[in-house]
Formats: sequence, structure tokens, C-alpha cells
Amino acid sequence: MMKKPLPICRWKKLASKQTVLFPILLNISNCKPRLLISHSRLSETILKRTFLYILYSLLLIPLGTQAHREKTVLTTITCNERTELLEIVHRTFAHDVEHTLGNHLQAQGGLDNLEAQARISIELSNSFMLWDSKGKKIPLTLVGGELEAEYFFIYQEAPCSALTEITSVRHEMLRNYWPDMTNYLNVYFAPDAGTLTRSLIFASDSGIQSF
Repeated sequence: MMKKPLPICRWKKLASKQTVLFPILLNISNCKPRLLISHSRLSETILKRTFLYILYSLLLIPLGTQAHREKTVLTTITCNERTELLEIVHRTFAHDVEHTLGNHLQAQGGLDNLEAQARISIELSNSFMLWDSKGKKIPLTLVGGELEAEYFFIYQEAPCSALTEITSVRHEMLRNYWPDMTNYLNVYFAPDAGTLTRSLIFASDSGIQSF
């Protein structure tokens, strides 16, 4: 006696972004008998859909990870009119600092240790320099370093009068360890950060750059 084949369902895709990212997430509430297919073809269809799901997942995960783990240092220079001090703030991922200087940090108890933060701040701040129009280096005072969530901050300062004198910058923070590191600098030449802003990008063999 011939067995009655299983009915195939009319698959209805979800009207959402999940349809694009995970094409096998389907709504089978409107399943109706239309065509007759064998068990082997049904199994083959399920396997193909499962394979596509895994493939899409593997393609998506590295993209998200790469976007999140971009190696970079973001530096801002702003004049604090109240204190009349030039505030220089460097922000980078704590993971990059730990991965780069792991041996030093482990010997000092990790990046959570205040002494380790101080030593790392001293070492990294030496790779950031400013010059005036006469080629004279502008003195910078290291205030300290701070670990906050996933970021590590380094703070420096100088008199606000130095702001208009800045003409050249060297920003090699962590770039001597990571050739693909990209450092960004934003200098705000006015109290209103949205007005006179100058930006520089340090990548590859940028070296010293001028405004």
C-alpha cells in the first residue's frame, strides 16, 4: 500500500529585517497542503535552509566584531576658560592597552591597579607632542590616567595661551605597536566646540602633521 506523502507548506516570510539576516525564520501559520513531496526532498530542503542560516551567521559575526574592535585613539584639545587650562584628553580601548602592554600590566596587577595606570600614562603620553610656528615644542603636563568601563583615558594639560600657537602635531600613541592603528585629533579653537574645529588623522606613516 502506497504511503501518503507529506504536504508541503506555503511559507510566508516575516515582514522584518530578520528576513534579510536570517532567511530561514519563517511563519508557518498559513500552512496548507498544496504539493506532494517525498521525505527525502523535505529533509534536503531543511538541510539547505539550515546551511544558509549558519553561513549567514558566520558572515555577520566577524563584521560586527571588526567594527567594534577598530584600534584607535581619539584625542580632543579644548580650552577650559574657567581654569584657563588647555585640556588634552586621549581615549582608547582598554583591551588594546592590555593586549599591547600585557607583560608590564601583569607584573603590576593589571590595568585596574592605580600604579599600572600611572606607568602606562607616562609611557603613552610621551608619544604625543605639539609644536608652535617656530618649531618649539609646547610643554605638556601629565595629569594622570583613568580606567572607565571599556575605555582608558589619559589626561594632559597646558596653558590656554598655547592653543593658538599649535601648528604641528605628532600622535604616535600605540601606533609604534600596531601599524594599522588610526589616531584621530580634534582641536577646538573656540569655547563653542561647534565652531572653529581642526581635525587630523594619523595613519600608516603619517609622522608629524601640520594644520
